[in-house]
Amino acid sequence: MLRHLIAWSLGNARTVLVIGGVLLAFAGWLLTRLPIDVFPELNAPTVVVLTEAPGLGADAVETQVTVPLEGSIAGVPGLRRVRSSSALGLSIVWAEFDWGEDVHRARQAVGERVAAAREFLPEDTHAELAPISSITGEIMLLSVSSPDGAATPLTLRGFAEYELRNHLLAIPGVSQVVPIGGELPEYQVHCRAAALAQHQVTVGDVMRAAAEANATAGAGYLPDVEGREVAVATRAQVRSADDIASTIVAWRAGVPVTIGAVAEVRLGPAPVRGTASFNGHPAVVLSLTKSPGVNTLEVTSRIDAALDRLALPPGVHLDRHAFRQADFIGRSIDNLIHVLRDAAIIVAGILVLFLLNVRTTIITLVALPLSLAVAVVAFWWSGLTLNVMTLGGLAVAIGGLVDDAIIDVENVHRRLRERPGDDASGVVLAASNEIRPAMVMATVIIVLVFAPLLALSGLEGRFFRPLGIAFIVATLASLVVALTVTPALCWLLLGRARDAVSTKPHREGPVVRWLHRGYHPVLRWSVLHRRVVLISAAALTVASLAVASTFGTSFLPAFREGTFTVFLMAPPGTSLAESDRVAQAIERGLIEVEGVSAVTRRTGRAERDEHAEPVWNAELDISLAKDADPEAVRAGLDAQVRAIPGMVTMVGQPIEHRLSHILSGTPAAIAINVFGDDLDRLRASAKQIEAALRSIPGTRDIAANREILITSMPIEFKHADLGRAGLTPADAARQVRAAISGEHVATVNDGIRRYELAVRLHPDDRASADGLGEILLRGQGGAVVRLREVARIGEDLASYLIAHEQGRRKAVVSCNVDVGNNLGHLVAKVQAAVDPIVAAAGQSVHYGGQFEAQQEASRTLLWAGLAVIALVWLLLAGATGSTWAAGLVLVNLPLALIGGIVAVFLAESANPLTNLAALFGIGERYIAPVLSIASLVGFITLFGIAVRNGILLVNQFETHRAQGMPLHEAVTAGARDRLIAILMTALTAALGLLPLAIAAGRPGSEILAPLAVVVLGGLVSSTALNLVVVPAGYVALAGILERRATSTPSSRRTP
Repeated sequence: MLRHLIAWSLGNARTVLVIGGVLLAFAGWLLTRLPIDVFPELNAPTVVVLTEAPGLGADAVETQVTVPLEGSIAGVPGLRRVRSSSALGLSIVWAEFDWGEDVHRARQAVGERVAAAREFLPEDTHAELAPISSITGEIMLLSVSSPDGAATPLTLRGFAEYELRNHLLAIPGVSQVVPIGGELPEYQVHCRAAALAQHQVTVGDVMRAAAEANATAGAGYLPDVEGREVAVATRAQVRSADDIASTIVAWRAGVPVTIGAVAEVRLGPAPVRGTASFNGHPAVVLSLTKSPGVNTLEVTSRIDAALDRLALPPGVHLDRHAFRQADFIGRSIDNLIHVLRDAAIIVAGILVLFLLNVRTTIITLVALPLSLAVAVVAFWWSGLTLNVMTLGGLAVAIGGLVDDAIIDVENVHRRLRERPGDDASGVVLAASNEIRPAMVMATVIIVLVFAPLLALSGLEGRFFRPLGIAFIVATLASLVVALTVTPALCWLLLGRARDAVSTKPHREGPVVRWLHRGYHPVLRWSVLHRRVVLISAAALTVASLAVASTFGTSFLPAFREGTFTVFLMAPPGTSLAESDRVAQAIERGLIEVEGVSAVTRRTGRAERDEHAEPVWNAELDISLAKDADPEAVRAGLDAQVRAIPGMVTMVGQPIEHRLSHILSGTPAAIAINVFGDDLDRLRASAKQIEAALRSIPGTRDIAANREILITSMPIEFKHADLGRAGLTPADAARQVRAAISGEHVATVNDGIRRYELAVRLHPDDRASADGLGEILLRGQGGAVVRLREVARIGEDLASYLIAHEQGRRKAVVSCNVDVGNNLGHLVAKVQAAVDPIVAAAGQSVHYGGQFEAQQEASRTLLWAGLAVIALVWLLLAGATGSTWAAGLVLVNLPLALIGGIVAVFLAESANPLTNLAALFGIGERYIAPVLSIASLVGFITLFGIAVRNGILLVNQFETHRAQGMPLHEAVTAGARDRLIAILMTALTAALGLLPLAIAAGRPGSEILAPLAVVVLGGLVSSTALNLVVVPAGYVALAGILERRATSTPSSRRTP
């Protein structure tokens, strides 16, 4: 079939070129319309159930709310994991589904289960599903502040809540806007205990009266008023606090008792669980989250346009650069486009250097844009975005996209010179068909070698599958181009130059002549001293594997986001006011760090946040100046936060933290999940593990303070006293909760603004146990009693938060890897320290986070890689008819491994010579180079490219042997014939990756640079050794088989 395709392309050369031109134009048009993002969609489909349970402690929330919800959600099709946290008055359940599940269907299924479970939940609880969003979808932070103090916190929050938030939610692609900070305005009725007692009125009585203060209702209609029907409506809209204060509560001795007589009424700030600031000034910070699958750059552009049109109140400043994911995306994509451009220039330069022929260079280079065009069309057809990984796949492939065309053009050009009198189209057809089997086999093998990337699951699969798809599509496209466009151009540009070819003697370029002269004695020596060559190659392989065994491991390299995130955790139980004070002091210190351009702080939890953050936690987003050195800034941040006594701190980057959240639910690289039923024993184990981690060198950012005990004030009702007062325990509990926490009894509309009307006991009257004891409760008979008369009020410790995973209680201890250490080696030390603690407590432990993902990905790549190597060997054996020849081709794998390992050692060592000496115990401490999943993917890429060159060489040996050449002559001639093609393909593949390797440390190249380093180093060793070891090995093996065949007459010749 492929022979006919080549023949058709030669017969319809101009049609083929027109099709190629149309394809290029279509791809160029698509490029302006493809969505652009920093990474592929990384979030596993997750449905979040938020349940407000006012007044319930964490223990009650766990048993009465979380457990019923978990049981109801369990069993939903496609469900992968259920996590939950039960905190004071709040339950959050995360239902995580398999990658690839439709999040809308998952949300519908969970919603149905939650609706069915509502009848089992306590009264007054409210369960709702959070909006669909991606954990990596936080695309922007906005800050609303008043640096000169002209606008009050109430004004700032009012503008942010009612105008700015609504404005932003109307933008297509914006999923959620969560404000924190400032003072959220509400109408407040603060009941005074003394006045309530004086008038024998309870907080519940005030709530009923306040609920009736704001009313609008239809009264009917008048059927005929001067021939018209007129509707009648009653209105009593609240316009001010005075309207509420004048509402009657009760009659006492014929005198009305109004709300104003027993309470203070005002429009004031609602109680908050979080605060915020920007550059040290109080602010409202808004977190903007995009919908899954939305183009980040497009939605950011829409947000900017909307903000440009927005009028700000006097004295209000809006900053949109606190955090912008679009900036990171822009820098990353720009860097990769520059890498692609530079790689294309290098490839073109190599071709010109070797070919020294304008026509052959043009023919070969045409394969580059056409292959990339096919890849762009494939992206559009399959719904992929232009992101770091898809562009990275093209960058990795770019040097190899011209390989097939190089092989074809080089062979056609040589055959046209050798057969000047033959028909040009016939020569082109024969030359193309001559190398077609090896070319197709090599491309198929490269595609097969990349198959393990498609087998990756989880987060690592979401990262690397798009890279594999981009590489495979572009590589297959280059094969199609080599079988169609390249022969057509060879006939049009080289065949028509037959007169020039036949009349002018061909002269090879100086580079080609120099290579031939230099290679011939090396080839002759290696064949004559083949035993030395083979033993040396084996020794180098063993030595490189020995060095590799000392390498550390990690999941992904660190990103260069241009923003840092600092987490602060004060001692458990710290009040919001104290946390805010401490965090502000730290914020002022961080602003002074050189290279920091802005600091945005969020302390506690926002009202609509799906994370159960306590008030003693703070998160600071640090924006860097454009010319700042990220390493120096991070060192400065570390120095600032580590100097704070009694605080648990963690320094990282936004996307980095969110990826860790996807993997383990914590922002750290290593998550130690300890499972058990007894909360006290879990807390004890967590404390022991925390202490053990602090003694392990290489750990940092150790945190174990979420599953802790905080001070509580239990109210224990006395049943007999309640009965005499005409109260049930449930009724008494409701009245106490209403007095302390308050209730929103109505909503007051003022244009587009909606203010809640809240009734609660005055803060001064609920500041102590004595104050709570004076709360009035009304029994069913109308009698009023004080709380202290029917209950005992004490002080105790209670759980702040109880975490579950798959229905089991757990405690989580997390940590990060310090500079100069690596994930794999550190986790081994952590396991050695933690396992005995957990075993002694009779609990179980699971190590999650990046370590788990790295282990899973490594196992998948290993087993899938071995399977692919076996399959490649079978394909080669079938194609060559010789199992030993197929095995000889695979000798390129260890040869490539040598250079890849050396390259990793050089790239990961700050001072390679010093580190090499340290490896042998000389001088300083040995710093183990790190192999990430990106490096392993680099080895996969390397093996595919290296095998291609081995196929070309062995195939040529076999061809000459089949023509009757003696063994030594066949090997010498075959190696000489394929020298230039092998060097050109290897150099284009290797040097095409040079810009990517050099770009290490720039945004967008963090994952791809380690990959490029491995391929670059491996191609150097495999190409150099391939041209020496494979000829020597072929002569050695073929000679052995020939001698065996000669000594055994009945045996058949197998070479």
